[in-house]
Amino acid sequence: MEYGLPFFIPRHFMKKLRLPHLFLLLAGLCGACGSHTETADPAETARQDSLALKVALMPTLDCLPFYYADRCGIFKDLGLDVRLHTFNAQMDCDTAFARGHVDFSYTDLIRAALLQSQGTGLYVIMQTDSYHELLTARSKRVRNTKQLKEKMVAIARHSVTDLLLDTVVAQSGLDPSTVYHPQINDIVLRYDMLRNATLDAAFLPEPYATQARMEGDLGIYDSRRQHIRLMAFMATSQATQDKRKKEQLQRLFQGYDKAVEQINRKENPDSIRRILLSYPVKAETADSLKLPQYKPYEKPNGDCVDMALHFLTYRGLISPQYTGDTLVNTQIIQ
Repeated sequence: MEYGLPFFIPRHFMKKLRLPHLFLLLAGLCGACGSHTETADPAETARQDSLALKVALMPTLDCLPFYYADRCGIFKDLGLDVRLHTFNAQMDCDTAFARGHVDFSYTDLIRAALLQSQGTGLYVIMQTDSYHELLTARSKRVRNTKQLKEKMVAIARHSVTDLLLDTVVAQSGLDPSTVYHPQINDIVLRYDMLRNATLDAAFLPEPYATQARMEGDLGIYDSRRQHIRLMAFMATSQATQDKRKKEQLQRLFQGYDKAVEQINRKENPDSIRRILLSYPVKAETADSLKLPQYKPYEKPNGDCVDMALHFLTYRGLISPQYTGDTLVNTQIIQ
């Protein structure tokens, strides 16, 4: 059947209609559509949003189980109304968290301790197994860490990548003043700048490290060598003290553990692929990426906390009065 405009009226039918009839028909259709339009109540929308658990994430493999639980309806099945907010930089997660826009956020132990020492009420309640890889741009011909002298290595200041660069420089016997470290907080931008050879090297999390290697960039250091595991999740102290928010956080981790179980069993691979493509990464990366064997909820490790505090003390970023004794609180999960 041949159709014209409007798309829902056949041409042969329109030919039979006189102009007044056509106007009446269209008016009736418009009136019918209008009669079913419902305007959302702004006050109710705001109320529902205020009751939801708001979570700040980054497009990394660390955060994949949370995206999966949301996409696959796990949180909904648990009766959890959650709002996931994605940021490409830890600093942006921190800002949203410190301003009270989110209740729960992706972070690292260095950033969390620094925020708490500056007066932000928070508790670290979960640690992850994530790692960062130092990659060099293909065209720069930097084959090992000793060749980083007078090179630009992108990091996020006062974070795990800052500590990792210190580690690499010390192990390579380099003068710290000869290795330049521009602050590129956005991990997607950092990846793009590495690919364009605007930078000599950059620390990248997964899946961007894998994608960079697939495109010819060279990995010269991996934080797993020193078992440096500083990525974590934190909650506002207010959320941990509020009965309703506390119950929501408990359901959040129930959903996380269920998502981890399904991901490890390789269920719903199409959902995982779609999440990765939304990060975004290329289809070839999503298809060839090897996912980690995710662990269920894991308490923060004391040695890792000490490492973060030592770094902040060494850099003079925290006062001697701040001991970090209240940084970790896992009672909420029990």
